[in-house]
Amino acid sequence: MLAVLDAAAQAQATRPILWNIPLAMVVWMYTGAALALGVCLWGFARRARLWRAGVPEPRTDHWPRRLRRVALDALAQRAVVRAPGAGVPHALLYLGFLVLLAATSVVLLQMDLGLPVMHGGLYLWLQSLATNLFGGLALLGLVVLALRRYACPATLVERREPEDALLLSGLFLLLASGFAVSGLRMVATADPWAHWRPLGWATGRALAAVLPAGSLATVHRWTWLLHVTLWSALLALLPWTRLRHLVITPLAQFFGTIDRRQELPRIDFEAIAAGEGPDVLGVRTALELSRKQLLELDACTGCGRCERNCPARTAGFPLSPRRLIADIRDHVQQRREVILAAGAARRRGDAAELERLRGELPSLDGEIVADQAFWACTTCRSCEQVCPAGIEHVRLILQLRQNAAMEKGELPDGLAALPRQLELREHPFCGVPVDRHAWFAEQPGRVPAGAGAALAGSSAGRDA
Repeated sequence: MLAVLDAAAQAQATRPILWNIPLAMVVWMYTGAALALGVCLWGFARRARLWRAGVPEPRTDHWPRRLRRVALDALAQRAVVRAPGAGVPHALLYLGFLVLLAATSVVLLQMDLGLPVMHGGLYLWLQSLATNLFGGLALLGLVVLALRRYACPATLVERREPEDALLLSGLFLLLASGFAVSGLRMVATADPWAHWRPLGWATGRALAAVLPAGSLATVHRWTWLLHVTLWSALLALLPWTRLRHLVITPLAQFFGTIDRRQELPRIDFEAIAAGEGPDVLGVRTALELSRKQLLELDACTGCGRCERNCPARTAGFPLSPRRLIADIRDHVQQRREVILAAGAARRRGDAAELERLRGELPSLDGEIVADQAFWACTTCRSCEQVCPAGIEHVRLILQLRQNAAMEKGELPDGLAALPRQLELREHPFCGVPVDRHAWFAEQPGRVPAGAGAALAGSSAGRDA
């Protein structure tokens, strides 16, 4: 009988919407949200316009496989959770905000659409208990991430920019003010369902113990205003901060290469000889970057996983996959107008204007990215395996090498002598007088007896 009474009572569970909030603040909530959404959409449209200036390439095949990758890596956070240290707190922050978003959506369904959904089990289990617990986990994850960024060795984070501190502080205040608003309301109204929000209830009681008598409603009102203003501000700043990865990373993963074995750049010399190939071999300037590569630049958050897993970097070579992407991204943003004009010229088929604009841009290899950096890459693709944004570093590095080698004739020491040694001695070892046929003949079990002399003789006759 008690269980029946409890179930019947729980069916009536709900809370007042916008308790203690005057009409002017409600108007500000909607106005601020609309303005923030407009700024957010404009910011992403501005970035998408720059992506469109890149070289087009087919990236829309195999839709089921692409959607599956987005579901696993972006939505389920598969790539993020695998990262040691930061993976779990990042996942807690992500899941916490997902639950908070779902609970807020229930409020909007009832308040704006008039659907009577914010009561009973949905209110208690989702909007009360789950929201409270996952909000606490999100706050915990945020604190751990902040400690890793500012209290751990500098090797974990390359730069501690003011933007990062403001972003972390804003997210912390957003979560903390949410607990405060909920707790102050429950204390002031003696909410009978307060025990379903243990963290909010504890926050409200702690604030009530230190606030002056009779000030709960006033503090609640202004804390609510801070909460909604922070939400609108973070929404507006989404395209301009590292938070943009929430939108751009799923796009980068969707448009990523399906079969990495077929992804490495190849040059069709027959097409070039027929006058149908590209004007530039490899990547010389930012104008040769594809649309996917321009998108990847914005998807990078600078987490540093690529750098920490790079064997060339570990061995002391001057290669940082993170720095390579960041340097090219900064250059692209600085020369945005030239790239946009070049993209327009490419779309209308104006080759002369495209070539003129290309001459205004510096060469990426050697001027934006140091030669020693991209030649140090071993093409092992460890950076790509651990990148949560799906960035394809190796493809870009090989394209930089192609341009340096085939257009500029610039090769690093040792590698430059390789083609010459193969041509003169038929082996790559400089200054070593070894006949490759004689050496091969001396290996046991390699050739039939007596064949070595014949091979050596044919080699000597050819060299003569």
